[in-house]
Amino acid sequence: PVGCEANVKEQIDYVTQHGVIEGGPKKVLVLGASTGYGLAARISAAFGCGADTLGVFFEKEGEEGKLSSAGWYNSAAFEKFAVEKGLYAKSINGDAFSDEIKRLTIDTIKKDLGKIDLVVYSLAAPRRTDPQGVVHNSTLKPIGKAVTLRGINTDKGV
Repeated sequence: PVGCEANVKEQIDYVTQHGVIEGGPKKVLVLGASTGYGLAARISAAFGCGADTLGVFFEKEGEEGKLSSAGWYNSAAFEKFAVEKGLYAKSINGDAFSDEIKRLTIDTIKKDLGKIDLVVYSLAAPRRTDPQGVVHNSTLKPIGKAVTLRGINTDKGV
């Protein structure tokens, strides 16, 4: 927990040392806000632009004898520092693809933010099952064109 907080603080300090980002967004939704690109984007929007941010992520909260996930601690630290600076920072912890979390996110935007002027999509979800039970696999590829990939299969040595 202390290391995660220190990492978040270091990123905040970096952003604030570089000054205000002129013309930046003011109402930001970050899907996948707890680590990596999503967390960095949220920090940049909040501490560089003074933006209100709503973060959605799916992290494990600790329980008796078990620590929380790093992303959970990152998000807790972000909210702590944002609130100390007087910034709006709310987080929703749950499956962003579920109807429940989608509804909660929309309701929170309507109630607290009104409109969003930036959406950051940074979900690490290579495979997911939608509410109807259909499995979707994500892929990065050109639209409307064939793609040929080369890879290494370390199990087979080819």
